[in-house]
Amino acid sequence: ALGKFHIICVKDLIHEIMIVGPHFKEANNFFWPFKLKAPLGGLKKKRNHYVEGGDVCNRENYINELIRRMN
Repeated sequence: ALGKFHIICVKDLIHEIMIVGPHFKEANNFFWPFKLKAPLGGLKKKRNHYVEGGDVCNRENYINELIRRMN
């Protein structure tokens, strides 16, 4: 379905979403059937900034852990 937009692999899909490319909407819609639950244990101290001990910031190193908790 995404091949007509030249999105033929996971790398292309990720790239299109990351750069908000011309086919972002189609790439994003591809993920609609996938539902994630709220992470087990919730997000602790999410109201505070990361430097204040909260969880708000770029936490790219912890994305796999977050997805694992949401499955």
